[in-house]
Amino acid sequence: MNKYSWIAMVSLCLLLFFFLMNKVQSEKSLAFDTYIAELFSVGKNTFSFTFFKYITYHGKSMFIGFGSLLCILYLWIIKKDYWTMAVYSIGIAGGDVLNGWIKNHVKRVRPENHMMETAGFSFPSTHAMVGLIFGRFCIRSGI
Repeated sequence: MNKYSWIAMVSLCLLLFFFLMNKVQSEKSLAFDTYIAELFSVGKNTFSFTFFKYITYHGKSMFIGFGSLLCILYLWIIKKDYWTMAVYSIGIAGGDVLNGWIKNHVKRVRPENHMMETAGFSFPSTHAMVGLIFGRFCIRSGI
């Protein structure tokens, strides 16, 4: 991918994010939210509920933190790739801090129809944001 394609893609993603953030801050129920909530509404003790609970567990800070520690140790001891190790650490920590800052800025309350109790604001999803950073660095560094 050439430099200009990368800049265009990042710019497009930022525009989409700010558009979504603006819609979320309007505090209106988004049609997309309603559609997804109805699509994934499941009862407790079903396969779907167990699957989503499993996915939620693997997006928690403890799991991402332990996985990140293993990746850093691998980059340090096996690959001796200190540059990637530093960028990875800054990326994971920076993504988590940025996520918390955006959540506290937007202050979107979690939907009332959730099946699992959790604290904090809902936008942007920490599972999605930090999980994506974690996965991207793992793939990029060959882990």
